[in-house]
Amino acid sequence: MVDESDLTAGLTQAIKSYEAGWKPVDAELYDLCRRRPGHDDFANVYTKVAMIGRVYEAGVARAWRGEGDPETEITRVLIEQADLIENGLQRLKDRPFDRQTAAGIVELHGRIARAISHRTKDVFLASFVSKYLHFHCPIVPIYDSNAQAAIGQFVDWEEVTPIREAMAELQEWARAYRNFVAAFVMLYERASTKTGLKPTVKEVDHLLWQPG
Repeated sequence: MVDESDLTAGLTQAIKSYEAGWKPVDAELYDLCRRRPGHDDFANVYTKVAMIGRVYEAGVARAWRGEGDPETEITRVLIEQADLIENGLQRLKDRPFDRQTAAGIVELHGRIARAISHRTKDVFLASFVSKYLHFHCPIVPIYDSNAQAAIGQFVDWEEVTPIREAMAELQEWARAYRNFVAAFVMLYERASTKTGLKPTVKEVDHLLWQPG
């Protein structure tokens, strides 16, 4: 696990890189979700599914195992789950990112991923769901292969265990995101208390995206 000085240096560089490069792209996606906040209109939801999935290379088409066009089918599932999504996001609104809200995020993510899996022959699209939720609620950690591979450099897995165990018991298919979020909480707490930088969730995500 990297020490505090290396964490500070890496996070400082990640924040500078984010400000100089990717932040304006994210700003467009955050704005898209503010302008089209609902989940019950096909045009609004499809636009968000297509743009977030493609910009963030969520691999929807590559992972798809169901019938029909993947973006269209995912849009239909999200519309079916509109009340679940809107109620879940409302509970997270204006909340800080901490252990309690992380548990709520994991539960909401799991229920949406499960609903999508019914159309995809048990492919859960965990990365896409995290990205879709993030741009509606910026405290949702983004999960993908880069973040998954990098996070072990920054946390002590033994310290992560009680955070993970405090979250709801989940079926095996939902545990990867739960385990990642538990580790992300630990990293976020370290970054907030040990570096003096007070990063956002997205800035910590950027650290994981390009950890060097």
